[in-house]
Amino acid sequence: MKELYRHLRTFMDPKSEVAQNRFIGLRSFFNWAVKEGLFPERRKLRILDLCAGTGIAGGALYETLQEWGYEASLTVVDKRKEDLLLVEEWVSGEVYGAVMDCLDDLKRLGRFDIALIFGYTMPHFDPFQTAKLFRNVAGVLEGDGVFLLEETDRFGAFFYRKAYREIVPEVRREDYTVISLDEGYDPLRGVIRRGYYKLPGWERIGEIETRYWDLAGLAGIGKALFEEARIIRKSEHGVVNVGDIIYLGKPYRT
Repeated sequence: MKELYRHLRTFMDPKSEVAQNRFIGLRSFFNWAVKEGLFPERRKLRILDLCAGTGIAGGALYETLQEWGYEASLTVVDKRKEDLLLVEEWVSGEVYGAVMDCLDDLKRLGRFDIALIFGYTMPHFDPFQTAKLFRNVAGVLEGDGVFLLEETDRFGAFFYRKAYREIVPEVRREDYTVISLDEGYDPLRGVIRRGYYKLPGWERIGEIETRYWDLAGLAGIGKALFEEARIIRKSEHGVVNVGDIIYLGKPYRT
């Protein structure tokens, strides 16, 4: 998996022009979100960035809130320490990093006002894991806290509009290409297994189990745990390199 990830991380590598443009787009989106009043109405806001990678999304929100005069703090969570160490490339202030799985107990990290999962990460979670993840996040948010997920409607694209392909070129470089192949479906977890290969040579570099989520499915799970659940389409926020947003607010207390 580590070898596979090395080929797929360009979109958040601070040295990458792609990532730098992505950061600008995220800043634009969060600026729009502040204007729309999507965040809790207080001057101190604690941000939790999950599956954060290099912290590009959390960093963009932190910097945007600082410019608006908020007193922001940022905690980034990822399983890869080497990525978390790069968060300072995006953020001018102090950041707390936790090397852990976001399905682990997040309560040891404290309480938060805003939680993020950006970067189209939800295909890594099957429905059972997703329910656990959302419950985990709801448990660390304040009563007026919000949870924002960046996603796209893969079910609609792949199966309704028939864009699904068994063989997909994932990464192209001058001297090699990484492709993925459909290698089977698990009906008990609702995931498709895709194997990744480096060409030429057909070197197998990893496997990923993927859940092709629709936006309504994720928002519906969220509605069981949050009072407010809605989908913000790209056409609504208008930022080209930011996807659709699932907005969950005010977690229920049980």
